[in-house]
Amino acid sequence: MRELTIRAVILGVILSVVMAMANTYLGLYAGMTVSASIPAAVISMAILRGLMRKGTILENNIVQTAASAGESLAAGIIFTIPALIIIGAWKEFNYFTTFIIGTLGGILGVIFMIPMRKVLIVEKKELKYPEGVACAQVLEAGDRGGTGAKLIFLSLLGGFVYKFLSSALGLIKGTIEGAIRIGKSVFYAGSDLSVALLGIGYLVGFNVSVLVFIGGFIGWVIGIPIYSALHPATGHPLDIAWTLWSGKVRFIGVGAMIVGGIWSIINIREGIKRGLQGIFRTFEEHTEDLERKHLLPILVLTVIGVFFVYLVILKHPGITLLATLSMVIASFFFVAVSSYIVGLVGSSNNP
Repeated sequence: MRELTIRAVILGVILSVVMAMANTYLGLYAGMTVSASIPAAVISMAILRGLMRKGTILENNIVQTAASAGESLAAGIIFTIPALIIIGAWKEFNYFTTFIIGTLGGILGVIFMIPMRKVLIVEKKELKYPEGVACAQVLEAGDRGGTGAKLIFLSLLGGFVYKFLSSALGLIKGTIEGAIRIGKSVFYAGSDLSVALLGIGYLVGFNVSVLVFIGGFIGWVIGIPIYSALHPATGHPLDIAWTLWSGKVRFIGVGAMIVGGIWSIINIREGIKRGLQGIFRTFEEHTEDLERKHLLPILVLTVIGVFFVYLVILKHPGITLLATLSMVIASFFFVAVSSYIVGLVGSSNNP
């Protein structure tokens, strides 16, 4: 059965770019990204099997894998690179440097995931990988691809029409907000009317949506009034609210994310330990994965590339060596952590 064909590669690259752009927008806009596997699988089946009448399930799997890799890499960039601007390390985004960082990071992630596949996916029966299972069911139920693709394209059209009416023509108010001052406290209320946020809420589920709402409620309804009362400021209440959010209150959310990430690692420490212990055993067994004689040279070249990136940026060989070793070890560890969490709650809910 055909798998790695030219049409599958071309369509995979196109959908990878599209999904990466979409997740870049969603991540920077809402602070959350979603898995592209299922939408990409449905679109692939609609094009390859619906329009071209030639697609196979293996080709569709190649397409959705490429699209998923694109959106995942975009998420890795948008949640890290902007921090360099925020802390003042970068004054502007350098396209080539960002490209190299994303490329090397993506290759490292794939390399470290290959020996973990058998340990975390095949052997760990308690890891359900809900989005992966759902995507497999979509691929297997190819005869439903037409209906699913139609719904996706109609949703795309609806989102485009709404965005055009609100942003381009200004016929629909995209944001409703207001702020008042009661005593020394500033109280703010507002909402973005966005079909993108509506789609994210549907995809991540009710529980995650409620947690996001609670976080926003704590920041805007509790944090801003308390801080504004303790540190009174003059000016329009709406301007004060946004200034406090951008300069003070949002760091509460950063702290919550850090604590949540650490707590997640603590909760799954035994599973991660068992998974890491089995990695070197996997290397010695016969599997269908890329062999060690091919894997290690790629790893060495990638690490060398990482070293030279640090050397160009830091211009200090000793610090560069330490940074490279720390980054490679951290990448190895967090690939295991990320895979374990994805196996439990899915890619879209992976912190």
